[in-house]
Amino acid sequence: MKSYRLFKEFVGGYANIGATAVDFKNFKRDLRAYIEGVDAQMLIDKLFKKQELCSTFLFEYDADENDQLTRLFWCDPIARKNYAFFGDVISFDATYGTNRYNMIFTPFTGVDNHKKCITFAAGLLSKEDVESYEWIFTRFLNAMHREPNCIVTDQDPAMRIAIENIFKHARHRYCVWHIMKKVTSKVGPVLSHNEDFMSKINSVAM
Repeated sequence: MKSYRLFKEFVGGYANIGATAVDFKNFKRDLRAYIEGVDAQMLIDKLFKKQELCSTFLFEYDADENDQLTRLFWCDPIARKNYAFFGDVISFDATYGTNRYNMIFTPFTGVDNHKKCITFAAGLLSKEDVESYEWIFTRFLNAMHREPNCIVTDQDPAMRIAIENIFKHARHRYCVWHIMKKVTSKVGPVLSHNEDFMSKINSVAM
């Protein structure tokens, strides 16, 4: 079990753990049973407590008619400060797979002056539709107080519409990695293995 092996590294060996792998497995089962049905509320409560400790920590959430969490957005003061310095170009990625709650992790990221990836904000969405994207983009703008110069995304049609509706001045560009990933399926195996053709495609995309 991964958590059991990891804990062994922390304490210096299995002999120092004080529990068996079965104990860890049973604890995981019991923990899941304990938080079943209330885990979303536990998360919201934790974010409220974080906001009490830091008034500039921002988060917003939305729930459906069954009081199920459908949307969540958050960012901390350090992330907002980083955006003030490095938020000219941002990437919004909704390609992370859904978790067991069928919610997609959606980070807003950028690059600092050391060429390191930094996170400006993040969210969880239960749907990949125009309304959901408009919701999270609006929260992002409310938190940051200005648009980026450019926003880079994949080629999701709903996302494109939401960006046009919310970001009035930012340029929208598609991610080169996602474009190149689709080349083989679009042009076929012969052209995709042609070095001269792929070199020209790369020069156009870049």
